[in-house]
Amino acid sequence: MNKKKRIAILFAVIIVAVGIIIAVTSHQKKEMDFDEFADRFEKSAEEVLGKDVRKVSKTELAATLTYGDQNDKDNNIYYRILKTTFYEGGPEEITGLHTEALGVLFPVDSMDSCEEMMIQDWPGALYKKDDTAFLCWTYSPEVTYILEYTPSKIDDSEIIKMAESAEPVK
Repeated sequence: MNKKKRIAILFAVIIVAVGIIIAVTSHQKKEMDFDEFADRFEKSAEEVLGKDVRKVSKTELAATLTYGDQNDKDNNIYYRILKTTFYEGGPEEITGLHTEALGVLFPVDSMDSCEEMMIQDWPGALYKKDDTAFLCWTYSPEVTYILEYTPSKIDDSEIIKMAESAEPVK
């Protein structure tokens, strides 16, 4: 092949590569954060359903405290507090563990196991999925607590003791 053909082929390959890069970057969608998604969903529901749409309740992650070692994240314990606000219906509908609120952190139905128990006088459960565990209890319909940890690193009995010693946030 002569030099002119090589340069022409190289030039064509460069143009095609630049075109592909431009096409891919121009069609990439911006990743939407959860709050933006929730706002858009709420607005869409209002547009479709009109005045018939009612917000029943909203659960949010109010706080996360992390206990453990920065160098060994598998050895951390995450103490999470979920707060639920009721708009329609009442909190009296929630009896026992508020499993609907737990959906903010993990899909309850897809857990490998669930062991129901009482944490002090509050309904609770120990959920496990692979090597992650969630010890959860509902203090009131508005407040649910979760201890997330790695059971291969920390014994369940130690986490249960930690939960038993917890005092509710007032």
